[in-house]
Amino acid sequence: MATNKEVQKDTIVNNIVEMRNAEDWSKKGINAEASGNYSFAIAAFSKSIELNPHDALTYYNRGIVYDCMGQYEPAIEDFNKAISMELHDVDAYYNRGRTYANFGQHKNAIEDFNKVILLDPDYAEAYNNRGVVYDSLGQSLGQYNRAIEDYSAAIRLRPDLASTYSNRGGVYFKQGNNRLGCRDAQTASALGNCELLEWARAKGFLI
Repeated sequence: MATNKEVQKDTIVNNIVEMRNAEDWSKKGINAEASGNYSFAIAAFSKSIELNPHDALTYYNRGIVYDCMGQYEPAIEDFNKAISMELHDVDAYYNRGRTYANFGQHKNAIEDFNKVILLDPDYAEAYNNRGVVYDSLGQSLGQYNRAIEDYSAAIRLRPDLASTYSNRGGVYFKQGNNRLGCRDAQTASALGNCELLEWARAKGFLI
């Protein structure tokens, strides 16, 4: 019959083996995600969590993949789990905010982007994505000006973000400010995003 010490030793050994196996599965998941094999990535991260349910980063990584697959509810659950395990990284709040926005939960999305900006006031993408949420709420709620403020803040921090110029230009057009809309459309195009400029030309705003 095994003694208590022997049982304890076997448990420790098994835990170490399982943790190492969990790390291996997590690495497989990361590689699968990078190659676009999302189904295998989910399976690998799930196996890693089965072996070591205390690794917040694996929940976070699985949440990223669920979001990429458009499976927003399990993505949010994984981000919640990671954050509850004290993964208070700004990226965790940022990506949960993006998922909330994709899922149409605007209030929760704004709260997460607010948290990101509080933790890192230079996080340009958080301003841009909060602007996208305000933009989506529409003029009826008077949010276009807030969207422009956020897009402008993102541009000050990252003047190379073509999508942000395109986003801000789109709001200017919605407000009837074609001059500023065209200016942003041209800047976005110069940075590689031609969609708004082509739309403006089709509408006759540019010659």
